[in-house]
Amino acid sequence: MKLAFSTLGCPHWELEKIAHAVHAYGYQAVELRAIGGDLDLLKRPEFQPGAIEATRGWLADHSLAICCVDTSCTFDSRDAGERGKQIEVALRHAELAAALGASLIRIFPDKIQPGATRTETRDNIAACLRAVAQDAPDGVRIGLETHGDFARGQAASEIMRIADHPQVVLIWDVANSLAAGDSIAEAAGEVAPHLAHVHLRDARAVNGQEHWLPVLAGRGAVSFDDAVKALRGLKYDGYVSFEWEKYWHPEIEDPEVALPDFVMAMEAVLQGGASDVAVP
Repeated sequence: MKLAFSTLGCPHWELEKIAHAVHAYGYQAVELRAIGGDLDLLKRPEFQPGAIEATRGWLADHSLAICCVDTSCTFDSRDAGERGKQIEVALRHAELAAALGASLIRIFPDKIQPGATRTETRDNIAACLRAVAQDAPDGVRIGLETHGDFARGQAASEIMRIADHPQVVLIWDVANSLAAGDSIAEAAGEVAPHLAHVHLRDARAVNGQEHWLPVLAGRGAVSFDDAVKALRGLKYDGYVSFEWEKYWHPEIEDPEVALPDFVMAMEAVLQGGASDVAVP
């Protein structure tokens, strides 16, 4: 296991500050979501044709590895034309990932739309994932996050089986699965055959809200101990990415507080028999 963080937690930072934080706090990579306050990575000047090669060289010079490129794509629309547009956007992100040396993009499932059934939505999501995987650059996997109406491990894994493509994989968001009713052990067992990436943060339920509020480690309902135990049981050796949702919750702690807090919490969990985990 290796530690990364999503730039959702430092949404207004530029690449230089992100790179500094990776090394200063003891992470091994970064997951791209927001840069300079912008969630649309495809519009960023450093990722445009003519600039992308220089950006990749800059990343190499600063030893900044990109473990995942996040999209906002969802495949839950009942409209085939809209799903087609989402497929095209996903493919552009896959091309960006390939240009940056990243091997994974993130996709949302997401909601069962009014008038749709779970089965119809599930099958549409699986078909779209397969379509993206078939046309994506070599070496780029298409990661479906446990999210929305498909946040439970069983629901997400069912989509994997229907998509039936070796480059279609799962991103396990531990807090999302717990909020949807899974235990960590239940979700881990379901996602195991397809697991490629993990999102981890502590969080707690908020009355009347679907999504849990992120909190610093040890202050919520997400046990890092149980998550690491489950991942070790799966012999998982990928990234555990800290997804601090500062972009959506500006009131939570700043990245200068949250990013080192996560590393310290993980170090505490991993003390003793942590030879499989890359931490400082």
